[in-house]
Amino acid sequence: MLKYLPGILIIQAATVAMTLAAIKSDDQELWLAVLLLALIMGLVTAFWFGSIASHAKKDALIHAKDEFSREREKLRVNAERQKTRLLRKSHEEIRKETNRAHARTSFKLGAGFIGIIGAGTLMIFTQFLTLGLLTLAVGGGALGGYLMRVRHETVSRQKETSAINDERKPAIETRPGKGDSC
Repeated sequence: MLKYLPGILIIQAATVAMTLAAIKSDDQELWLAVLLLALIMGLVTAFWFGSIASHAKKDALIHAKDEFSREREKLRVNAERQKTRLLRKSHEEIRKETNRAHARTSFKLGAGFIGIIGAGTLMIFTQFLTLGLLTLAVGGGALGGYLMRVRHETVSRQKETSAINDERKPAIETRPGKGDSC
């Protein structure tokens, strides 16, 4: 740590200078004064080093908090992206499976309607006019109701899909917490 090097060099130089000055004299009071001065310089330097260390600790703590905040924000954004992707993927799979089920059902239903209409037409040609017309009317009404339901489901699915694919609104809103600094 080069931060402490100037302080160490100053203390050593001052201690050497005071010791060299005290060596030339045999006075006990001078030695006591040099020792007391060296002790005071040591205490002042210790406080100086303590101040440098506390500032370094605070700077490191602030830097670590900033790094953790950035990392937390990255994790939040990635989680939101993954959730949105997963949501879109699951909706796409549901839509595909629903379309397959509708296709199978539509084929079976279409075959049933063709059978009803064929039976009604056969009854009309075989002199069961009232029963044939009634069969055709019931088949047409059922077909109309089925088509209305399919149309309603298609419109509602399109609304859901447009709401899911709307890029302007995120699925999760992220806001920094109380302790975050961004």
